[in-house]
Amino acid sequence: MTIILFLKIFIVCLLGAMSPGPSMVVVINNAIFKNRFNGILTALGHGFGIGVYALCAVLGIGLIIETNMLIFNGIQSLSILFLFYLGIQSIRSDSELDFTGNEFTSGIKSFLQGLTISILNPKIFIWFIAIYSQFMSATNNLSLNVSLILIACIVDGLWYIILVNFVTSRNVFEFIKNKSKLMQKIIGFLFIFISIGLAVNMYTLS
Repeated sequence: MTIILFLKIFIVCLLGAMSPGPSMVVVINNAIFKNRFNGILTALGHGFGIGVYALCAVLGIGLIIETNMLIFNGIQSLSILFLFYLGIQSIRSDSELDFTGNEFTSGIKSFLQGLTISILNPKIFIWFIAIYSQFMSATNNLSLNVSLILIACIVDGLWYIILVNFVTSRNVFEFIKNKSKLMQKIIGFLFIFISIGLAVNMYTLS
């Protein structure tokens, strides 16, 4: 892989990771209302999920999802229900912020939440098919395919880890801590708003 090709793939993956959406809200939510450790594990889980997307795109599995509306809508419906559940859970929660805890069980749950929110977003399948097809068409060899998967996985995970470290930095965290209850409700309603928006979009396109 040439430096130019690497930079192209890197920039495309970084821009995709930086775009606001449900994934960003889930990562920030776990970083703020659990702790930095859980936020990082959520980021790693999401990065792993993105790696799965990239693998599917490279293997051509994504085309099956794209062309089969039953599978596509099924995955998207699960995503909507998952986001709505997270919203209700966040609104009803009265737990205090925990900046130092790193419970093993909570960490596994955070990793799985990051993985789940990425896997349950079929639109990312379409994104990878559209973007990665441009790189795979020129030369379709094993080393390039592995590079495409690893770059997507690592760039996504690192971006969210940087985001986690920002929102849990001392000044930002102290500001959020003073308004923790309000922030928790806002994020909860944001989850619900996103899920409703996805549901409306799915209904109008069907």
